[in-house]
Amino acid sequence: MPVIATAGHVDHGKSTLVRALTGRDPDRWEEEKRRGLTIDLGFAWAMLGNREVGFVDVPGHERFIKNMLAGVDGADAALFVVAADEGWKPQSEEHLGVLDLLGTSPGVIALTRADLVDTDHLELAAVAVAESLDGTTLAGSEIVPTAAPTGVGLDRLRAALTTMVAGLEPPDRDRPRLWIDRAFTVEGAGTVVTGTLVDGMIKVGDTLALYPGETPVRVRGLQVHERSVDEVGPGNRTAINLSGADRSLIERGTMLGRPGEWRATRRLVATLDPMRGHEPIRGDRGSFHLHAGSGSWPARVRSIADGVVLVDLDGEVPLRAGDRYILREVGRGAVTGGGRVLDPRPTGRTRAVRSTLGHLAKHATTPDDAASRLLAVRGIAAVSDLAADTGGGSPDDAVITGKLAVSPETNRTISQRAVERIGTFHEANPFKPGMPRTTLARELGLGADTLDAIIATVGGVVVDGAAVRLADHRPAAAATDDPGWGSARADLDAAGAAPPRADELGLHPDAVRALIASGDLIPVGPFAYLPETVDSLLETVATLPDGFTVGDFRDIMAITRKHAIPLLEWLDDRGVTRRVGDGRVVRR
Repeated sequence: MPVIATAGHVDHGKSTLVRALTGRDPDRWEEEKRRGLTIDLGFAWAMLGNREVGFVDVPGHERFIKNMLAGVDGADAALFVVAADEGWKPQSEEHLGVLDLLGTSPGVIALTRADLVDTDHLELAAVAVAESLDGTTLAGSEIVPTAAPTGVGLDRLRAALTTMVAGLEPPDRDRPRLWIDRAFTVEGAGTVVTGTLVDGMIKVGDTLALYPGETPVRVRGLQVHERSVDEVGPGNRTAINLSGADRSLIERGTMLGRPGEWRATRRLVATLDPMRGHEPIRGDRGSFHLHAGSGSWPARVRSIADGVVLVDLDGEVPLRAGDRYILREVGRGAVTGGGRVLDPRPTGRTRAVRSTLGHLAKHATTPDDAASRLLAVRGIAAVSDLAADTGGGSPDDAVITGKLAVSPETNRTISQRAVERIGTFHEANPFKPGMPRTTLARELGLGADTLDAIIATVGGVVVDGAAVRLADHRPAAAATDDPGWGSARADLDAAGAAPPRADELGLHPDAVRALIASGDLIPVGPFAYLPETVDSLLETVATLPDGFTVGDFRDIMAITRKHAIPLLEWLDDRGVTRRVGDGRVVRR
Protein backbone atom coordinates (compact mmCIF):
# COMPACT_ATOMS: atom_id res chain seq x y z
CA MET A 1 0.00 0.00 0.00
CA PRO A 2 1.63 3.29 -1.10
CA VAL A 3 1.94 6.18 1.34
CA ILE A 4 1.74 9.75 0.02
CA ALA A 5 3.06 12.66 2.09
CA THR A 6 1.69 16.15 1.71
CA ALA A 7 4.09 19.08 1.63
CA GLY A 8 3.89 22.82 1.17
CA HIS A 9 3.67 26.18 2.89
CA VAL A 10 1.51 26.72 5.94
CA ASP A 11 -2.19 27.43 5.27
CA HIS A 12 -2.02 26.51 1.59
CA GLY A 13 -4.76 23.90 2.03
CA LYS A 14 -2.97 20.58 2.58
CA SER A 15 -5.33 19.27 5.25
CA THR A 16 -8.39 20.57 3.42
CA LEU A 17 -7.27 18.75 0.29
CA VAL A 18 -6.62 15.48 2.16
CA ARG A 19 -10.07 15.75 3.79
CA ALA A 20 -11.66 16.27 0.37
CA LEU A 21 -9.81 13.28 -1.14
CA THR A 22 -10.38 10.86 1.74
CA GLY A 23 -13.44 12.05 3.62
CA ARG A 24 -11.38 12.03 6.84
CA ASP A 25 -10.02 14.95 8.87
CA PRO A 26 -6.25 14.42 9.33
CA ASP A 27 -6.05 17.01 12.14
CA ARG A 28 -6.30 14.99 15.37
CA TRP A 29 -5.77 17.57 18.09
CA GLU A 30 -8.28 20.06 19.46
CA GLU A 31 -5.70 22.85 19.16
CA GLU A 32 -5.27 22.05 15.46
CA LYS A 33 -9.03 22.34 14.87
CA ARG A 34 -9.31 25.52 16.95
CA ARG A 35 -6.40 27.26 15.21
CA GLY A 36 -6.98 25.79 11.76
CA LEU A 37 -3.31 24.86 11.74
CA THR A 38 -1.69 21.43 11.42
CA ILE A 39 0.77 21.00 14.29
CA ASP A 40 1.56 17.30 14.27
CA LEU A 41 1.31 14.47 11.76
CA GLY A 42 -2.14 13.55 10.50
CA PHE A 43 -3.21 10.36 8.76
CA ALA A 44 -5.98 9.41 6.35
CA TRP A 45 -6.60 6.97 3.51
CA ALA A 46 -8.64 6.46 0.35
CA MET A 47 -9.04 4.20 -2.67
CA LEU A 48 -7.29 5.46 -5.79
CA GLY A 49 -8.24 3.19 -8.65
CA ASN A 50 -7.93 -0.36 -7.31
CA ARG A 51 -5.30 0.51 -4.67
CA GLU A 52 -5.81 1.77 -1.15
CA VAL A 53 -3.45 4.65 -0.44
CA GLY A 54 -2.41 6.21 2.86
CA PHE A 55 -1.87 9.94 3.29
CA VAL A 56 0.49 11.51 5.83
CA ASP A 57 -0.45 15.15 6.32
CA VAL A 58 2.52 17.13 7.64
CA PRO A 59 2.56 20.62 9.20
CA GLY A 60 3.63 23.48 6.96
CA HIS A 61 4.55 26.07 9.57
CA GLU A 62 8.29 26.63 9.98
CA ARG A 63 8.03 26.13 13.76
CA PHE A 64 6.89 22.55 13.19
CA ILE A 65 9.50 21.51 10.63
CA LYS A 66 10.69 18.80 13.07
CA ASN A 67 7.26 17.16 12.92
CA MET A 68 7.20 17.55 9.15
CA LEU A 69 10.51 15.68 8.88
CA ALA A 70 9.14 12.84 11.02
CA GLY A 71 6.36 12.25 8.51
CA VAL A 72 7.93 12.42 5.07
CA ASP A 73 10.81 9.95 5.40
CA GLY A 74 8.70 6.80 4.98
CA ALA A 75 6.58 8.16 2.14
CA ASP A 76 6.60 6.61 -1.33
CA ALA A 77 5.45 9.76 -3.15
CA ALA A 78 4.44 13.36 -2.55
CA LEU A 79 1.37 15.54 -2.95
CA PHE A 80 2.91 19.00 -3.07
CA VAL A 81 0.52 21.87 -2.41
CA VAL A 82 0.90 25.50 -3.52
CA ALA A 83 -1.86 28.08 -3.19
CA ALA A 84 -2.56 29.78 -6.51
CA ASP A 85 -3.38 33.13 -4.87
CA GLU A 86 -0.17 33.27 -2.81
CA GLY A 87 2.30 31.38 -4.98
CA TRP A 88 5.69 30.06 -3.94
CA LYS A 89 6.52 30.76 -0.27
CA PRO A 90 9.47 30.12 2.09
CA GLN A 91 8.06 26.85 3.40
CA SER A 92 7.29 25.76 -0.17
CA GLU A 93 10.99 26.09 -0.86
CA GLU A 94 12.04 24.36 2.38
CA HIS A 95 9.61 21.46 1.95
CA LEU A 96 10.70 20.95 -1.65
CA GLY A 97 14.32 20.99 -0.54
CA VAL A 98 13.61 18.31 2.06
CA LEU A 99 11.82 16.08 -0.45
CA ASP A 100 14.69 16.54 -2.88
CA LEU A 101 17.29 15.61 -0.25
CA LEU A 102 15.26 12.52 0.68
CA GLY A 103 14.96 11.53 -2.99
CA THR A 104 11.15 11.56 -2.81
CA SER A 105 9.69 10.83 -6.22
CA PRO A 106 7.26 10.77 -7.98
CA GLY A 107 4.89 13.56 -7.04
CA VAL A 108 1.79 15.47 -8.08
CA ILE A 109 1.40 19.23 -7.58
CA ALA A 110 -1.95 20.59 -6.39
CA LEU A 111 -2.40 24.27 -7.23
CA THR A 112 -5.02 25.02 -4.59
CA ARG A 113 -7.50 27.91 -4.24
CA ALA A 114 -7.74 28.08 -8.01
CA ASP A 115 -11.23 29.61 -7.67
CA LEU A 116 -9.73 32.74 -6.08
CA VAL A 117 -7.72 33.82 -9.14
CA ASP A 118 -8.49 34.43 -12.80
CA THR A 119 -7.33 32.22 -15.65
CA ASP A 120 -4.27 34.29 -16.53
CA HIS A 121 -3.09 34.41 -12.94
CA LEU A 122 -3.62 30.64 -12.64
CA GLU A 123 -1.51 29.96 -15.72
CA LEU A 124 1.28 32.22 -14.47
CA ALA A 125 1.19 30.50 -11.05
CA ALA A 126 1.53 27.08 -12.72
CA VAL A 127 4.51 28.27 -14.76
CA ALA A 128 6.18 29.72 -11.67
CA VAL A 129 5.69 26.45 -9.74
CA ALA A 130 7.10 24.38 -12.63
CA GLU A 131 10.19 26.61 -12.73
CA SER A 132 10.65 26.24 -8.98
CA LEU A 133 10.63 22.44 -9.34
CA ASP A 134 13.43 22.41 -11.92
CA GLY A 135 16.50 20.43 -10.85
CA THR A 136 14.68 18.52 -8.10
CA THR A 137 13.19 15.05 -7.81
CA LEU A 138 9.72 16.56 -8.46
CA ALA A 139 10.73 18.28 -11.69
CA GLY A 140 8.18 17.64 -14.43
CA SER A 141 5.43 16.60 -12.01
CA GLU A 142 1.86 17.12 -13.20
CA ILE A 143 0.32 20.36 -11.89
CA VAL A 144 -3.42 20.22 -11.19
CA PRO A 145 -5.45 23.37 -10.33
CA THR A 146 -7.93 22.62 -7.54
CA ALA A 147 -10.45 24.21 -5.21
CA ALA A 148 -11.37 21.67 -2.56
CA PRO A 149 -14.40 23.49 -1.06
CA THR A 150 -16.15 23.56 -4.44
CA GLY A 151 -14.71 20.31 -5.81
CA VAL A 152 -12.94 22.00 -8.72
CA GLY A 153 -10.17 19.80 -10.12
CA LEU A 154 -10.60 16.97 -7.57
CA ASP A 155 -11.47 14.35 -10.19
CA ARG A 156 -8.43 15.31 -12.25
CA LEU A 157 -6.28 15.27 -9.10
CA ARG A 158 -7.53 11.78 -8.17
CA ALA A 159 -6.74 10.60 -11.69
CA ALA A 160 -3.22 12.03 -11.52
CA LEU A 161 -2.61 10.43 -8.11
CA THR A 162 -4.03 7.12 -9.35
CA THR A 163 -1.64 7.12 -12.30
CA MET A 164 1.25 7.99 -10.00
CA VAL A 165 0.65 5.21 -7.46
CA ALA A 166 0.02 2.63 -10.18
CA GLY A 167 3.70 2.85 -11.06
CA LEU A 168 4.95 2.40 -7.49
CA GLU A 169 6.42 -0.93 -6.49
CA PRO A 170 6.86 -2.08 -2.87
CA PRO A 171 10.42 -2.67 -1.68
CA ASP A 172 11.68 -6.26 -1.93
CA ARG A 173 13.76 -6.23 1.27
CA ASP A 174 12.50 -8.84 3.72
CA ARG A 175 13.63 -7.41 7.07
CA PRO A 176 10.69 -5.75 8.88
CA ARG A 177 11.35 -2.13 9.74
CA LEU A 178 8.88 0.35 11.17
CA TRP A 179 9.80 3.78 12.55
CA ILE A 180 7.35 4.59 15.34
CA ASP A 181 5.72 8.03 15.09
CA ARG A 182 3.03 7.54 17.77
CA ALA A 183 2.78 5.41 20.91
CA PHE A 184 -0.17 5.32 23.30
CA THR A 185 -2.03 3.05 25.70
CA VAL A 186 -5.45 1.58 24.95
CA GLU A 187 -7.48 0.44 27.93
CA GLY A 188 -7.81 -3.33 27.90
CA ALA A 189 -5.26 -3.73 25.10
CA GLY A 190 -2.07 -2.13 26.36
CA THR A 191 0.61 -0.40 24.32
CA VAL A 192 -0.13 0.52 20.69
CA VAL A 193 2.38 2.02 18.28
CA THR A 194 1.88 3.38 14.79
CA GLY A 195 4.14 4.02 11.83
CA THR A 196 4.77 3.16 8.21
CA LEU A 197 6.15 -0.33 7.60
CA VAL A 198 8.87 0.52 5.11
CA ASP A 199 10.30 -3.00 4.69
CA GLY A 200 9.38 -6.63 5.31
CA MET A 201 6.30 -8.36 6.66
CA ILE A 202 4.83 -8.44 10.18
CA LYS A 203 2.37 -11.07 11.42
CA VAL A 204 0.30 -11.45 14.56
CA GLY A 205 2.34 -13.54 17.02
CA ASP A 206 5.72 -12.37 15.70
CA THR A 207 8.49 -11.66 18.18
CA LEU A 208 10.04 -8.29 17.36
CA ALA A 209 12.40 -5.89 19.11
CA LEU A 210 12.44 -2.19 19.90
CA TYR A 211 15.64 -0.42 18.76
CA PRO A 212 17.87 0.86 20.20
CA GLY A 213 18.24 -1.58 23.06
CA GLU A 214 16.73 -4.55 21.21
CA THR A 215 13.97 -4.92 23.82
CA PRO A 216 11.88 -7.99 22.83
CA VAL A 217 8.14 -7.51 22.26
CA ARG A 218 5.36 -9.65 20.78
CA VAL A 219 2.73 -8.62 18.25
CA ARG A 220 -0.72 -9.13 19.83
CA GLY A 221 -2.70 -7.43 17.09
CA LEU A 222 -2.41 -5.51 13.82
CA GLN A 223 -4.57 -2.87 12.18
CA VAL A 224 -4.34 -1.21 8.81
CA HIS A 225 -6.64 1.81 8.43
CA GLU A 226 -8.73 0.73 11.43
CA ARG A 227 -9.20 -2.81 10.08
CA SER A 228 -7.80 -5.77 12.01
CA VAL A 229 -5.51 -7.97 9.90
CA ASP A 230 -3.36 -11.06 10.52
CA GLU A 231 -0.35 -9.73 8.60
CA VAL A 232 0.84 -6.56 6.97
CA GLY A 233 3.37 -5.93 4.20
CA PRO A 234 5.67 -3.03 3.29
CA GLY A 235 4.24 0.37 2.43
CA ASN A 236 1.38 0.22 4.92
CA ARG A 237 0.44 2.65 7.64
CA THR A 238 0.10 0.25 10.55
CA ALA A 239 -1.06 0.19 14.17
CA ILE A 240 0.51 -2.58 16.26
CA ASN A 241 -0.64 -3.78 19.68
CA LEU A 242 2.50 -4.91 21.52
CA SER A 243 2.93 -7.05 24.61
CA GLY A 244 6.08 -6.73 26.70
CA ALA A 245 6.48 -3.06 25.74
CA ASP A 246 6.83 -0.35 28.37
CA ARG A 247 5.01 2.67 26.94
CA SER A 248 7.24 5.07 28.90
CA LEU A 249 10.31 3.77 27.05
CA ILE A 250 8.87 4.26 23.55
CA GLU A 251 9.24 7.62 21.87
CA ARG A 252 9.03 8.97 18.36
CA GLY A 253 12.13 7.70 16.54
CA THR A 254 12.10 4.24 18.13
CA MET A 255 12.34 1.53 15.46
CA LEU A 256 10.61 -1.84 15.39
CA GLY A 257 12.31 -4.83 13.74
CA ARG A 258 13.22 -8.47 14.25
CA PRO A 259 15.71 -9.30 17.02
CA GLY A 260 19.32 -9.50 15.86
CA GLU A 261 18.65 -8.05 12.41
CA TRP A 262 19.61 -4.43 13.13
CA ARG A 263 22.35 -2.59 15.01
CA ALA A 264 22.31 0.87 16.54
CA THR A 265 25.19 3.30 16.11
CA ARG A 266 26.48 6.58 17.51
CA ARG A 267 28.80 7.34 14.61
CA LEU A 268 28.50 7.25 10.84
CA VAL A 269 30.06 8.35 7.56
CA ALA A 270 27.63 9.91 5.14
CA THR A 271 27.32 12.03 2.04
CA LEU A 272 26.10 15.57 2.69
CA ASP A 273 24.44 17.70 0.05
CA PRO A 274 23.52 21.29 0.91
CA MET A 275 19.92 22.41 1.03
CA ARG A 276 18.84 24.39 -2.01
CA GLY A 277 20.13 27.90 -1.59
CA HIS A 278 22.54 27.01 1.23
CA GLU A 279 26.32 26.90 1.23
CA PRO A 280 27.95 23.50 1.84
CA ILE A 281 28.68 22.77 5.50
CA ARG A 282 32.38 22.93 6.22
CA GLY A 283 34.41 22.44 9.38
CA ASP A 284 33.02 21.64 12.80
CA ARG A 285 30.98 24.75 13.43
CA GLY A 286 27.29 24.73 14.23
CA SER A 287 24.89 22.71 16.34
CA PHE A 288 22.75 20.25 14.42
CA HIS A 289 20.04 17.65 14.72
CA LEU A 290 20.07 14.62 12.45
CA HIS A 291 16.61 13.50 11.32
CA ALA A 292 16.12 9.92 10.11
CA GLY A 293 13.04 7.74 10.08
CA SER A 294 10.61 9.39 12.48
CA GLY A 295 13.19 10.67 14.98
CA SER A 296 15.84 13.30 15.52
CA TRP A 297 19.09 13.30 17.48
CA PRO A 298 21.71 15.94 18.41
CA ALA A 299 24.70 15.55 16.11
CA ARG A 300 28.23 16.86 15.65
CA VAL A 301 29.30 17.08 12.03
CA ARG A 302 32.85 17.06 10.72
CA SER A 303 33.73 17.43 7.04
CA ILE A 304 36.28 14.79 5.98
CA ALA A 305 36.08 15.17 2.21
CA ASP A 306 34.18 17.14 -0.41
CA GLY A 307 30.55 16.22 0.19
CA VAL A 308 31.34 13.61 2.86
CA VAL A 309 31.02 14.05 6.64
CA LEU A 310 31.72 12.15 9.83
CA VAL A 311 28.72 12.40 12.16
CA ASP A 312 28.80 11.74 15.92
CA LEU A 313 25.39 11.28 17.55
CA ASP A 314 24.36 11.86 21.15
CA GLY A 315 22.07 8.81 21.06
CA GLU A 316 22.04 5.38 19.49
CA VAL A 317 20.23 5.16 16.15
CA PRO A 318 19.49 1.94 14.17
CA LEU A 319 20.76 3.09 10.79
CA ARG A 320 22.01 1.07 7.83
CA ALA A 321 24.08 1.94 4.79
CA GLY A 322 21.88 3.66 2.23
CA ASP A 323 19.53 5.33 4.73
CA ARG A 324 18.72 8.93 3.94
CA TYR A 325 18.80 11.64 6.56
CA ILE A 326 18.18 15.37 6.97
CA LEU A 327 20.43 17.77 8.86
CA ARG A 328 18.79 20.71 10.65
CA GLU A 329 20.69 23.59 12.24
CA VAL A 330 19.39 24.06 15.78
CA GLY A 331 20.11 27.78 16.14
CA ARG A 332 18.12 28.87 13.08
CA GLY A 333 15.78 25.88 13.14
CA ALA A 334 16.39 25.50 9.41
CA VAL A 335 17.22 22.49 7.27
CA THR A 336 20.75 22.93 5.94
CA GLY A 337 21.39 19.65 4.11
CA GLY A 338 21.00 15.90 3.92
CA GLY A 339 22.38 12.80 2.33
CA ARG A 340 22.88 9.05 2.57
CA VAL A 341 24.65 6.89 5.13
CA LEU A 342 27.78 5.29 3.64
CA ASP A 343 29.15 3.47 6.69
CA PRO A 344 26.99 3.20 9.83
CA ARG A 345 29.85 2.02 12.08
CA PRO A 346 33.22 3.55 11.14
CA THR A 347 36.17 2.90 13.44
CA GLY A 348 39.41 4.70 14.12
CA ARG A 349 40.41 8.34 14.06
CA THR A 350 39.42 10.81 11.39
CA ARG A 351 42.47 10.08 9.25
CA ALA A 352 41.74 6.34 9.32
CA VAL A 353 38.10 6.93 8.41
CA ARG A 354 39.14 9.27 5.58
CA SER A 355 41.33 6.50 4.13
CA THR A 356 38.27 4.29 3.65
CA LEU A 357 36.45 6.70 1.36
CA GLY A 358 37.86 5.06 -1.76
CA HIS A 359 35.55 2.15 -1.06
CA LEU A 360 32.63 4.32 0.04
CA ALA A 361 32.81 7.20 -2.43
CA LYS A 362 29.39 6.43 -3.86
CA HIS A 363 26.36 5.04 -2.09
CA ALA A 364 25.62 1.39 -2.82
CA THR A 365 22.81 0.49 -5.18
CA THR A 366 21.76 -2.73 -3.41
CA PRO A 367 22.19 -4.24 0.09
CA ASP A 368 24.67 -6.77 -1.35
CA ASP A 369 26.67 -3.95 -2.94
CA ALA A 370 26.66 -2.11 0.40
CA ALA A 371 27.84 -5.24 2.23
CA SER A 372 30.71 -5.65 -0.26
CA ARG A 373 31.78 -2.02 0.23
CA LEU A 374 31.66 -2.27 4.03
CA LEU A 375 33.63 -5.52 3.95
CA ALA A 376 36.25 -3.86 1.75
CA VAL A 377 36.65 -1.26 4.53
CA ARG A 378 36.61 -3.70 7.45
CA GLY A 379 38.62 -6.52 5.87
CA ILE A 380 37.13 -9.20 8.11
CA ALA A 381 33.63 -8.89 9.57
CA ALA A 382 30.85 -11.00 11.00
CA VAL A 383 28.33 -11.96 8.32
CA SER A 384 25.48 -11.03 10.68
CA ASP A 385 26.98 -7.57 11.30
CA LEU A 386 27.24 -6.87 7.57
CA ALA A 387 23.63 -7.93 7.13
CA ALA A 388 22.49 -5.74 10.04
CA ASP A 389 24.43 -2.73 8.72
CA THR A 390 23.02 -3.04 5.20
CA GLY A 391 19.46 -4.29 5.71
CA GLY A 392 20.21 -7.90 4.82
CA GLY A 393 23.11 -7.58 2.39
CA SER A 394 25.62 -10.35 1.71
CA PRO A 395 29.02 -9.42 0.22
CA ASP A 396 29.92 -10.64 -3.26
CA ASP A 397 33.24 -12.42 -3.87
CA ALA A 398 33.95 -12.76 -0.14
CA VAL A 399 35.60 -15.73 1.51
CA ILE A 400 32.96 -16.96 3.96
CA THR A 401 34.21 -18.97 6.90
CA GLY A 402 31.62 -19.94 9.45
CA LYS A 403 30.28 -16.66 10.85
CA LEU A 404 32.96 -14.45 9.29
CA ALA A 405 33.49 -12.91 5.87
CA VAL A 406 36.89 -11.90 4.47
CA SER A 407 37.21 -9.34 1.69
CA PRO A 408 39.09 -10.33 -1.48
CA GLU A 409 41.78 -7.71 -0.81
CA THR A 410 42.27 -8.83 2.79
CA ASN A 411 42.26 -12.43 1.66
CA ARG A 412 45.09 -11.70 -0.79
CA THR A 413 47.07 -9.81 1.87
CA ILE A 414 46.68 -12.54 4.48
CA SER A 415 47.42 -15.24 1.92
CA GLN A 416 50.68 -13.51 0.97
CA ARG A 417 51.65 -13.13 4.63
CA ALA A 418 50.79 -16.78 5.29
CA VAL A 419 52.97 -18.01 2.41
CA GLU A 420 55.84 -15.79 3.55
CA ARG A 421 55.50 -16.94 7.16
CA ILE A 422 55.34 -20.63 6.22
CA GLY A 423 58.37 -20.21 3.98
CA THR A 424 60.29 -18.57 6.82
CA PHE A 425 59.30 -21.43 9.10
CA HIS A 426 60.55 -24.01 6.58
CA GLU A 427 63.91 -22.23 6.36
CA ALA A 428 64.28 -22.26 10.13
CA ASN A 429 62.89 -25.80 10.49
CA PRO A 430 63.81 -27.62 7.26
CA PHE A 431 63.17 -31.08 8.67
CA LYS A 432 59.71 -30.47 10.14
CA PRO A 433 56.79 -31.59 8.00
CA GLY A 434 55.10 -28.20 8.35
CA MET A 435 54.20 -25.23 10.52
CA PRO A 436 51.58 -25.87 13.22
CA ARG A 437 48.25 -24.41 12.11
CA THR A 438 47.58 -22.97 15.54
CA THR A 439 50.90 -21.14 15.49
CA LEU A 440 50.26 -19.67 12.04
CA ALA A 441 46.70 -18.64 13.01
CA ARG A 442 47.98 -16.93 16.15
CA GLU A 443 50.72 -15.05 14.30
CA LEU A 444 48.22 -13.86 11.68
CA GLY A 445 45.63 -12.94 14.31
CA LEU A 446 43.03 -15.34 12.90
CA GLY A 447 40.80 -18.10 14.15
CA ALA A 448 41.58 -21.61 12.95
CA ASP A 449 38.42 -21.79 10.79
CA THR A 450 39.18 -18.46 9.14
CA LEU A 451 42.76 -19.55 8.45
CA ASP A 452 41.57 -22.81 6.88
CA ALA A 453 39.13 -20.96 4.62
CA ILE A 454 41.81 -18.53 3.46
CA ILE A 455 44.42 -21.26 2.97
CA ALA A 456 41.92 -23.17 0.84
CA THR A 457 42.04 -20.28 -1.68
CA VAL A 458 45.86 -20.19 -1.84
CA GLY A 459 47.63 -22.20 -4.47
CA GLY A 460 50.79 -24.01 -3.40
CA VAL A 461 49.85 -24.40 0.28
CA VAL A 462 48.76 -27.71 1.81
CA VAL A 463 47.01 -28.38 5.12
CA ASP A 464 48.39 -31.64 6.45
CA GLY A 465 46.58 -32.54 9.66
CA ALA A 466 47.70 -30.15 12.39
CA ALA A 467 50.40 -28.65 10.16
CA VAL A 468 50.41 -26.43 7.10
CA ARG A 469 53.24 -26.42 4.55
CA LEU A 470 54.20 -25.20 1.12
CA ALA A 471 53.29 -27.81 -1.48
CA ASP A 472 56.91 -28.17 -2.66
CA HIS A 473 58.32 -28.63 0.85
CA ARG A 474 59.84 -32.11 1.32
CA PRO A 475 61.23 -32.52 4.85
CA ALA A 476 62.65 -36.01 4.11
CA ALA A 477 64.59 -34.78 1.09
CA ALA A 478 65.92 -31.90 3.13
CA ALA A 479 67.16 -34.35 5.77
CA THR A 480 68.94 -36.68 3.35
CA ASP A 481 70.57 -33.68 1.68
CA ASP A 482 72.01 -32.60 5.01
CA PRO A 483 75.86 -32.81 4.84
CA GLY A 484 75.86 -34.66 8.15
CA TRP A 485 73.65 -37.44 6.81
CA GLY A 486 76.40 -39.00 4.69
CA SER A 487 78.73 -39.35 7.67
CA ALA A 488 75.95 -40.62 9.93
CA ARG A 489 74.90 -43.18 7.34
CA ALA A 490 78.41 -44.46 7.00
CA ASP A 491 78.69 -44.86 10.78
CA LEU A 492 75.37 -46.75 10.90
CA ASP A 493 76.39 -49.02 8.05
CA ALA A 494 79.66 -49.84 9.78
CA ALA A 495 77.98 -50.44 13.15
CA GLY A 496 75.58 -53.03 11.73
CA ALA A 497 73.36 -54.46 14.51
CA ALA A 498 75.02 -52.28 17.20
CA PRO A 499 74.42 -48.70 16.00
CA PRO A 500 74.82 -45.55 18.12
CA ARG A 501 71.78 -43.92 19.77
CA ALA A 502 69.69 -41.72 17.50
CA ASP A 503 70.68 -38.61 19.45
CA GLU A 504 74.35 -39.48 18.94
CA LEU A 505 74.26 -39.36 15.13
CA GLY A 506 75.26 -35.70 14.96
CA LEU A 507 71.97 -34.79 13.20
CA HIS A 508 69.31 -32.25 14.18
CA PRO A 509 66.42 -33.93 16.04
CA ASP A 510 64.02 -32.68 13.38
CA ALA A 511 66.21 -34.30 10.73
CA VAL A 512 66.08 -37.59 12.60
CA ARG A 513 62.27 -37.36 12.81
CA ALA A 514 62.08 -36.56 9.11
CA LEU A 515 64.34 -39.52 8.22
CA ILE A 516 62.20 -41.79 10.35
CA ALA A 517 59.03 -40.43 8.70
CA SER A 518 60.49 -41.09 5.26
CA GLY A 519 61.69 -44.60 6.17
CA ASP A 520 65.39 -43.77 5.81
CA LEU A 521 65.82 -44.63 9.48
CA ILE A 522 64.03 -47.23 11.61
CA PRO A 523 63.82 -46.46 15.34
CA VAL A 524 64.41 -49.37 17.71
CA GLY A 525 64.22 -48.15 21.28
CA PRO A 526 66.78 -45.33 21.61
CA PHE A 527 68.71 -46.56 18.55
CA ALA A 528 68.32 -45.90 14.85
CA TYR A 529 68.93 -48.59 12.20
CA LEU A 530 69.30 -48.43 8.46
CA PRO A 531 66.51 -50.28 6.64
CA GLU A 532 68.98 -52.68 5.02
CA THR A 533 70.45 -53.54 8.42
CA VAL A 534 66.97 -54.38 9.70
CA ASP A 535 66.31 -56.53 6.63
CA SER A 536 69.52 -58.47 7.33
CA LEU A 537 68.55 -58.91 11.00
CA LEU A 538 65.13 -60.25 10.02
CA GLU A 539 66.72 -62.79 7.72
CA THR A 540 68.95 -64.02 10.57
CA VAL A 541 66.02 -64.11 13.06
CA ALA A 542 64.07 -66.31 10.66
CA THR A 543 66.76 -69.02 11.11
CA LEU A 544 66.76 -69.02 14.90
CA PRO A 545 65.60 -72.19 16.73
CA ASP A 546 62.47 -72.13 18.89
CA GLY A 547 63.08 -71.26 22.53
CA PHE A 548 66.15 -69.08 21.94
CA THR A 549 67.05 -66.84 24.86
CA VAL A 550 68.33 -63.30 25.18
CA GLY A 551 71.84 -64.70 25.64
CA ASP A 552 71.46 -66.84 22.50
CA PHE A 553 70.26 -63.84 20.51
CA ARG A 554 73.09 -61.64 21.86
CA ASP A 555 75.75 -64.18 20.90
CA ILE A 556 74.34 -64.95 17.45
CA MET A 557 74.03 -61.25 16.58
CA ALA A 558 77.40 -60.40 18.18
CA ILE A 559 75.89 -57.50 20.12
CA THR A 560 75.66 -56.48 23.75
CA ARG A 561 72.61 -56.70 25.99
CA LYS A 562 71.89 -52.96 25.60
CA HIS A 563 71.14 -53.58 21.89
CA ALA A 564 69.68 -57.09 22.28
CA ILE A 565 66.82 -56.14 24.63
CA PRO A 566 65.45 -53.22 22.52
CA LEU A 567 65.73 -55.35 19.36
CA LEU A 568 63.82 -58.29 20.89
CA GLU A 569 61.09 -56.01 22.24
CA TRP A 570 60.80 -54.39 18.80
CA LEU A 571 60.49 -57.87 17.21
CA ASP A 572 57.83 -58.86 19.77
CA ASP A 573 55.82 -55.66 19.15
CA ARG A 574 55.74 -56.33 15.42
CA GLY A 575 54.76 -59.97 15.77
CA VAL A 576 58.01 -61.36 14.40
CA THR A 577 58.77 -63.22 17.65
CA ARG A 578 56.72 -64.40 20.63
CA ARG A 579 57.84 -65.00 24.23
CA VAL A 580 57.33 -68.47 25.65
CA GLY A 581 58.58 -68.71 29.23
CA ASP A 582 62.18 -67.54 29.33
CA GLY A 583 62.64 -68.04 25.61
CA ARG A 584 61.15 -66.90 22.30
CA VAL A 585 59.86 -68.54 19.17
CA VAL A 586 59.82 -67.12 15.68
CA ARG A 587 56.37 -66.77 14.10
CA ARG A 588 56.77 -68.80 10.95
